[in-house]
Amino acid sequence: MNSQADTGQSVPGARRRPRVSKGDLREKALLDAAEEQLRHSSVAELTMDSVARKAGITRSAAYFYFGSKEDVVHAVIERATGHLFTGLDAAGQAEADTALQQALNALLDNWRQHAHIFRVGIELAAHPGYRHIWTGLIEHGVMLACAAVARDRARGLVGTDPDEDEKLLRVVAWACERNCYLLFTREHTAQEESELLSALSVLAHRTLGYTGR
Repeated sequence: MNSQADTGQSVPGARRRPRVSKGDLREKALLDAAEEQLRHSSVAELTMDSVARKAGITRSAAYFYFGSKEDVVHAVIERATGHLFTGLDAAGQAEADTALQQALNALLDNWRQHAHIFRVGIELAAHPGYRHIWTGLIEHGVMLACAAVARDRARGLVGTDPDEDEKLLRVVAWACERNCYLLFTREHTAQEESELLSALSVLAHRTLGYTGR
């Protein structure tokens, strides 16, 4: 006798795997192709033709998902920073360290993985048409860092005025951006990464007025 599963009917309590559409796969393929090309070339060298070809679809199909090369680059940057934001948002889940330190750890981890994309975002910020993209992403990171500091303040680790957090963290965020850019756009060692994380940690905790740091 056939079970419900055999007849194609749903089984109560059974977990279904999420269905991924062909469109989702094509969009991901385009983003993967663009990200890989940006690892070895500049935005100026990137074209919709080259991205579509590497993704294995036609140029006209690529335009169905993205209206321009700029839209592709924007989406690649947003995807990379999305990984960073996830790490910043999760900061504070472990009690072994400060939420701010966990946020800094996430920052460095993401620079290790996506340095070539963050480099593109920073360099494009010099152009008026792209500047709002990168500054907007920085501002979102500042808001997530504010939440991390608030969690530390609730634990009695921060003694300064919470009304100052956003202003101070904005300064820290841009300092992190510049120092990470300078390190990850050249050949460097794991020791240098460790030293940078330590320096940024001191800067951030002292700027925000953490007690005993």
